[in-house]
Amino acid sequence: MSHTRANILMLIASLIWGTAFVSQTTGMGAIGPFTFSFGRFFFAFLTVIPFVIYLEQQNIFKILSDRKKVYLCLATGFFLFGGMGLQQYALQKSLISNAAFLSTLYVPFVGIISRFIIKKQVHWIIWIAILLCLYGSYLLSSNQSVEIQQSDSLLFIAALFFALHIICIDIFMKELNSPFLFGSIQYFIVFILSMILAFMWEEPKLSNMQIEWFEILYTGIFSAGIGYTLQIIAQHKANPAPAAIILSMESVFAAIAGWILLNQILDTQKILGCLAIFVGVIIVQLVPIIIKQK
Repeated sequence: MSHTRANILMLIASLIWGTAFVSQTTGMGAIGPFTFSFGRFFFAFLTVIPFVIYLEQQNIFKILSDRKKVYLCLATGFFLFGGMGLQQYALQKSLISNAAFLSTLYVPFVGIISRFIIKKQVHWIIWIAILLCLYGSYLLSSNQSVEIQQSDSLLFIAALFFALHIICIDIFMKELNSPFLFGSIQYFIVFILSMILAFMWEEPKLSNMQIEWFEILYTGIFSAGIGYTLQIIAQHKANPAPAAIILSMESVFAAIAGWILLNQILDTQKILGCLAIFVGVIIVQLVPIIIKQK
């Protein structure tokens, strides 16, 4: 596969992920956030499991026979559940642009966790990126109501869960290259935990879920299943620098989709906030790559 084709596949994945924020928002008209999540990740699991059966069936026993890998799968699934659950809950009040750009804070969070918990050396650019992201976060939320600011704070915590999720993926994939099996386990865990909370705090009904069928299927099959698969196929064939930019375009696509489809117009302050976070996320990925190549 050529670099150009790989970049196109990743761009399609980013477009799917970005527009999925609209479906996540509109899909809660008749159901609660956890009901939406367990429906979404049920179909995400069904989408990925055929790839597991066809490509990675032999790795199932390798995971089950290794206690460390089992714990790592459970932890990764829990962190994904925490990030997606908080994000979905926050989208009841937060703007799509806020949800998309604040969620990308996982990129600098990964650097912070790597530095202070894993004791891993990080590039100095991380500190500039953090300042930009914090400033952007302030611009996005400062002129909102208290209720929306509380929702945005949940997105900040969600980004921390996403960062822990990314770190666990990195650890696991270095030990066993089985992305589809690993992904299906994560989706199943999110499905089970979301279903438990849905039955505890909400009143999930099949009739109500049928009303939101398009949003559930789009975010489950396309965003999680197909988007995840396109990323796996393309990323190892793409150059790291363009890949970092293209995958970060998810937040830009989300803001544009929110504006076009839901008329969520951004004022100048929010645009500057989005721009500050986007620049911070980009430089923390690109600068180390560029310096290393030189």
